[in-house]
Amino acid sequence: MSSSTLAVAAALTGAAAGTLTAWPAYRLSVEYGEPPRSACGECEAGISSWVRVTRRCGSCGRPVGVRPVWTALAGGLGAGLLAWALHPSFLLLAALLLSVAGVLLGAIDVRVLRLPDPIVLACFAGTVLLLTAEAAWTGHWSAYARAWLGGAAAFGAYLVFAFLPGAPMGFGDVKLAGVLGLVLGYLGWPTLILGLFLAFLVNGPAAMIALIRRGRGALSAFGPAMLVGALLAIVLTAPR
Repeated sequence: MSSSTLAVAAALTGAAAGTLTAWPAYRLSVEYGEPPRSACGECEAGISSWVRVTRRCGSCGRPVGVRPVWTALAGGLGAGLLAWALHPSFLLLAALLLSVAGVLLGAIDVRVLRLPDPIVLACFAGTVLLLTAEAAWTGHWSAYARAWLGGAAAFGAYLVFAFLPGAPMGFGDVKLAGVLGLVLGYLGWPTLILGLFLAFLVNGPAAMIALIRRGRGALSAFGPAMLVGALLAIVLTAPR
């Protein structure tokens, strides 16, 4: 399969996954410690399904969820670019896992400014498993060791940033940084450093909009910027 064919197939799969991500994102967009949404925010009709392709309440018909068109576009674009940049491998699967889960995390973060621990921890477990398989298949154990060092470095750097006055990130972002650092570190130190830098660059416009709309002290979601920064770093530095 050619790289272009693989990229198209991955984009279509990512778009489908992104479409199905919209409704879970709405149900999981709750404050810390709260259970998933179990009722429509407009008419209070009960909600039990996790899989829907519409954002409208089945009872009152009002739009209450995340727009599937945006999550589909994000999922398709991210998966397509990764499949174009990386050769078919367990490493690509790890990157695709983070891309698909990243759409869900980003949608939640934009709505309630948090990254749920269970999703981030599931990403960590899946990424470790796939990178271990990649190292065992290719014998690139030095890259595998660098992945762990990269994850630890990203986690530590963001932990320091999180304690700075006025920091734009929280501890959910710190945990996500550690997970993203595994894949970026596997690809190399330049990829890791670029990914960390681009996250702040991408977040600039969002922070400026939040400042204009809500004034000083306004918070904006940092998770999406981290995910976009990691994606761009992989696309720009991955050998093809």
